Amino acid sequence: MINRDNKRLQKQAERDRRIEGLHRQYPRLAELDRRLRQIGIRLVQSAVGPMKADEIEALQQERQSLSGIRQSFLQERRIDLSLFEVHWDCPLCQDKGWSDFGVKCACLIQEEIDEAFAQSGLTDEMKHQTFDTFDLSWYRRQGEPGLRLAEKMGSIVRVCQEFSEAMIRGTCKTNLFLHGAVGTGKTHLSSAIANRLLTAGNSVIYRTISQIMASIMEAKFDFQNQGRQPEVITALRKVDLVIIDDLGTEKTTDFVVSELFELVNDRLRLGKPMVVSTNIQLSEIPAIYGHRLADRLITQSMVMKFEGKSVRQLKRESGEYKLL
Repeated sequence: MINRDNKRLQKQAERDRRIEGLHRQYPRLAELDRRLRQIGIRLVQSAVGPMKADEIEALQQERQSLSGIRQSFLQERRIDLSLFEVHWDCPLCQDKGWSDFGVKCACLIQEEIDEAFAQSGLTDEMKHQTFDTFDLSWYRRQGEPGLRLAEKMGSIVRVCQEFSEAMIRGTCKTNLFLHGAVGTGKTHLSSAIANRLLTAGNSVIYRTISQIMASIMEAKFDFQNQGRQPEVITALRKVDLVIIDDLGTEKTTDFVVSELFELVNDRLRLGKPMVVSTNIQLSEIPAIYGHRLADRLITQSMVMKFEGKSVRQLKRESGEYKLL
């Protein structure tokens, strides 16, 4: 996150440098500003210390006269008055991040969203994969069953949208389990869910199963941590949504099965949903991961099967390829 105190100081320093440059160019302006500043200090002092009324009046008249001279000086030389102001990125909050006491400014909310996107694991291309960009026409093109397939995919899209909105409301209590052949839309819809939540201010971790397991292994066996599990472990259990992509592509070991079971079980216990996608057959899950983990992955989820030809391949053939 941006250090807003430093940012404000930098903006003020930029203003001061602009004024210094004008003063070097126009010594008369520097003289006027210096005298006006001195008068301002004297008038402030008069509020807390003894000063005769006629002295105060004389200072006020001099300030008024010098202010008029200064204004004419700037107008004659067409000097932009904004050069004397701080150029805040957000004029509403003057880059403080808060528009009122306890009220986040829109700029801070956007900064938090941008930070969440950066930390989520989404690639630049995946950040553009939304529900609006999910094109059902690629399913209609797939011969005779295309219309039926497009209708089914439309239903899956609606389920994913409803899941996202329930997550945002804090009422979602189930997982999503997406399975089917490569290129049929699982990654795009997973990205669409992530993008919707991130835009709404929720936290998301989107990683492949191999990336997640590598992170857990590094955390648990990094001896420099002296047995302490760093933030990655806590984040995987506490983040609003974890999306695990490509389940089944990792090297399945006892360690992987055990850690995945703990992660899934902990998130179920905490009421923290997950989205899991895989290219392997649903019937293969118990044999690969055991019945305990299969039960938690499947029976605790809305299971959706993706069918049809690889849309990714169809896009390649048409020259319109984008990662699905």
